[in-house]
Amino acid sequence: MFSTIHWIRVLVAGVLSEAGVVVALLLGIAFYKKVLATRGAETHPHTLGERVGYYVAPPAGFVTTALAALWAVRGLETGVIANALAVGIVSVALTIPFFLGAKPEHRLMYGIAFALRLLAAGLAGLAGLYLTGRP
Repeated sequence: MFSTIHWIRVLVAGVLSEAGVVVALLLGIAFYKKVLATRGAETHPHTLGERVGYYVAPPAGFVTTALAALWAVRGLETGVIANALAVGIVSVALTIPFFLGAKPEHRLMYGIAFALRLLAAGLAGLAGLYLTGRP
């Protein structure tokens, strides 16, 4: 099974999925500062990053992992689901240091985010199979 995994593609896709989450977080913070702060909302840097990260990172991780996994499996004839799931695993592995440094009350959110990334990778693998014409 490991011979059917295209490791370079998987690693690049995993890094791209995490980079996409970082971009989404930066856009979320910029949006909050630009739009919501003008309405008198709090913009303390420490709590702002935590708050935006708490709500933006899990869905962003789902979307970016799915897109990266779809990219990684394009054109593959075999090992489509294995490659997609490998992207999800790499994506989760890149996030583990954040989990280890997180406050205890945020660890559930990380668990949910990890599950969403793996779900996204699995769904992308199934979509990749469908796009290749195999049920």
